[in-house]
Amino acid sequence: MTEVATIVDIIRLKEQGLSKRAIAKRLGISRDTVSKYWEGELTNLKPPSYNKRSHLLDPYRDYITQRLEKYPELSAKRIFTEIKSKGYQGSDRTVRRYLQDHRPRQHRELKPFETLPGEQAQVDWGHFGSIVINGARYKLYAFVFTLGWSRVSYVEFVVSTNLASFLSSLHRALEYIGGVPREIVFDNAKVVVSERVGEIIRFNENLLHAALMYGFTPHACWAFDAESKGKVESQVKYVRNGFYYGLEYDDIFDLNRQARQWLDQQANPRIHGTTKEVPFQRLQQEKSHLKPFRGTATSPFILGERRATRTSLISVDGNHYSVPYRYARGKVHFRRYENHLELLDNNQVIDTIVLQYGKGQRFIRDEHYPEHQKHKHTPSHPLQAKFEALAPEAKYYLQNLNRSRVGNLREQMKNIISLSEQYSEEAFSQAMQRAHQYNAFGYNKLKNILALQAKAPGSLPENNNLEATLPAEFDINVEQRDLAYYAAEGGAQ
Repeated sequence: MTEVATIVDIIRLKEQGLSKRAIAKRLGISRDTVSKYWEGELTNLKPPSYNKRSHLLDPYRDYITQRLEKYPELSAKRIFTEIKSKGYQGSDRTVRRYLQDHRPRQHRELKPFETLPGEQAQVDWGHFGSIVINGARYKLYAFVFTLGWSRVSYVEFVVSTNLASFLSSLHRALEYIGGVPREIVFDNAKVVVSERVGEIIRFNENLLHAALMYGFTPHACWAFDAESKGKVESQVKYVRNGFYYGLEYDDIFDLNRQARQWLDQQANPRIHGTTKEVPFQRLQQEKSHLKPFRGTATSPFILGERRATRTSLISVDGNHYSVPYRYARGKVHFRRYENHLELLDNNQVIDTIVLQYGKGQRFIRDEHYPEHQKHKHTPSHPLQAKFEALAPEAKYYLQNLNRSRVGNLREQMKNIISLSEQYSEEAFSQAMQRAHQYNAFGYNKLKNILALQAKAPGSLPENNNLEATLPAEFDINVEQRDLAYYAAEGGAQ
């Protein structure tokens, strides 16, 4: 009988009216013991002791401990094999259970990391499934940029993570916050880090050129260490759960429009969970610590080259584009922007190729093969001429409008021309550039872009890839028809 049980019995019998003598006799204990616990006090009690159960592993405990102290990652199977050779008769399951309780614990040290105003920004990509553009399916990514001190973020969705697209997204992020932090932390993606050996990092040369131009120092986070860029990692989760999940959108243009609205109206004006302050308000304090953003006339570019086929085609992202015939079987040098190439001859731009969505397609321009032009182009119809006069990009926009097969071509052209009564040539130029960027062709989509530009000029990512430098002889190859086709429209207007 335990000591506690004895006390309980003493109190019970006392309450029944038995004397100390009677209780001592009933329980077979001395009267001194009854007197000691007569008032029911539990002082000076000792915890119960049990005889230690012998274990088959007992003879090998010291050996196991020494091995784990020296090599803490040794597997249970390895330990079992070693002690079995020394005479252990138990099972490997027993060894596994023992190691679960006795293996030295390794705790990762996580230290909160805070930055000074203007000191750091963090950049990361998030994968958001896929999206279909012009019948082709692409992986959908979110480019996420977060300032370390104010927690202001910039987000845009893209379907390409190549370096030209990456630098263009970074350009728009810096433009959005209106300054440049002293350093930007990236992950170890190939577009950022070309090679890494321990702490020795070799950054992509084009990224270093961009860092020099904008005035920031690039840093790469530790591999497999999310905490080194934890602020932007958290922001990617916030974008996924707080914005994208359950979202409905028409196309990538509409997705980015909603993303910008979400940034301006919800993400950046909210009270941040960590700082307990509003990111936009903190940005006003941080701006004085940021370096000035030196915006350039064109988007960032990288230098590249391709070898043309014997039929004067080069391959870019799975599509083939014609180049001037004299480059057949030769190298073609170019500047690559986010959505177009500038062909170079001794650093002089000799042609511009607009990149297209899709895979396995060919985009051939007749002027690249002058000997194969069999006939002269027929004069433009007045409706076509009036449309192409809307903006420098109108001729190329018309080709894509025709390819998109949105509604009746003539009705689409006439409706778009009617918008010229409300908007300037410059507005049409910017809207058509953005329409090309997101493959958003047609009267309704162009009308929405124009309206959004007029309402909030900064509500769309800037895209300078289609400047007014397209060659005058750029052949759009709009479908040619006999003039009688337009007779019903008053061809002799």
